[in-house]
Amino acid sequence: MTQSNYRTSTSRFADVAHQCLTFDREIPSEKLILDLLESKWVQRLRQVRQTGNTNLVYMFSEHSRFGHSLGVAYLALLLMKNLNRRHSEKIDPWKDAVAVAALLHDIGHTAPGSHLAERIWFSGSGCRHEETSARVIAEDSFINKILRNRSKDLPEMVQAILLEDSQIPPWTHEVISGGGWNADRGNWAIVDSAMCSVSYGRYNVIALLDSFLISPKNHLIIHENRLDALTHFYLARDSMYRQVYQHRVLLVADMLVEKIIERVKSLIGSANEPFLDNTLKQVLSSSNSKLDLEIIFKMTESWWSYHLNEWCFSSDPVLKDFATRLRDRNLFKTIRLHESDLEGRGSLIQKAKIEAEQLGYDPKYYVQQIGLNSSTAISEEKPPNIMLDSGEIISASTAEPLIGILSSRPVMKRKWLSVPQELKQRLGRTR
Repeated sequence: MTQSNYRTSTSRFADVAHQCLTFDREIPSEKLILDLLESKWVQRLRQVRQTGNTNLVYMFSEHSRFGHSLGVAYLALLLMKNLNRRHSEKIDPWKDAVAVAALLHDIGHTAPGSHLAERIWFSGSGCRHEETSARVIAEDSFINKILRNRSKDLPEMVQAILLEDSQIPPWTHEVISGGGWNADRGNWAIVDSAMCSVSYGRYNVIALLDSFLISPKNHLIIHENRLDALTHFYLARDSMYRQVYQHRVLLVADMLVEKIIERVKSLIGSANEPFLDNTLKQVLSSSNSKLDLEIIFKMTESWWSYHLNEWCFSSDPVLKDFATRLRDRNLFKTIRLHESDLEGRGSLIQKAKIEAEQLGYDPKYYVQQIGLNSSTAISEEKPPNIMLDSGEIISASTAEPLIGILSSRPVMKRKWLSVPQELKQRLGRTR
């Protein structure tokens, strides 16, 4: 018997969320996923962290966007398989495009730490990673060839999904980026929870996948028999934000990154100009213009780490100290702030600035207020709709008020003073 007799059309990937992700080359949409895995842009996702500096809080949280993206594609395919039983005429024309969009939705992310990178490199530019992902699909010859070999219109269909084009059926992008549960959130909640070694993000994903329908207006809706599973997901997501993504130590680490870049920018052209490779020079000089894809491709975690290590030997004492603190996890400490601490000559903030100067620290950098912002908070969103057994369609928040609360829960206005350990001690705070 020849070796070829043992070959199988399926490829399996071990996965922390679903145990095993299986894709079959005999199924066209799944073959597209496997073919696209050979793209340099998809493989590059191994070098972009999924959760930024979370590894400084949860030590095993070192995972990348690659596994997440493959998991999103897997969930999107499972969801469409279930939807196909009731809505085959709607699913069939878009199945390939949705599967590809699910896999490629994050290829536009950069280092350090994906969403943190969007803040520090592209703040105010309106540049979102989805737009970059759409550019890659349009311009990368390898990806484009794979898609056009399947269908001449497939690249444009995938771009329309990623950009949430109003001219296409809304369910196509709601599978990946819709309100409530979607394949993107549905994957990272479980994966990030597992990699952080916590249980906050686990929920009954199989029950949810089996409950979706497509409404007469082409939106994803959920049957009321799985309202409990949807509520559980909302609780899981809320818990992940509050216990993981909004952890004050993570906020401190992110602040250090932002201040490092601020310091680097201030030193350009000075006697203490820091090391910058050609890629970073172009990033910092790009202003609000779009970067070439060749530059974005190079913006990986190893590229960022190389600069961070170089800055640990900078001739500028502030940059050297901040970079070393981040590299060695010698982070600033926190003090919870209350209204009385924020204003006035006798406020804690004012005392901290005075003490910082006495210790030889520049208050502009060494006395920081940190808190929750739009990138670390759940954005208010419209809850998905529910179909009752009677056929009536109502909002999930009407059927379950807790969903409404979790969809519109205001950002907790918690603030902390973030300062070096010795400055915290000078302020009489030892905890």
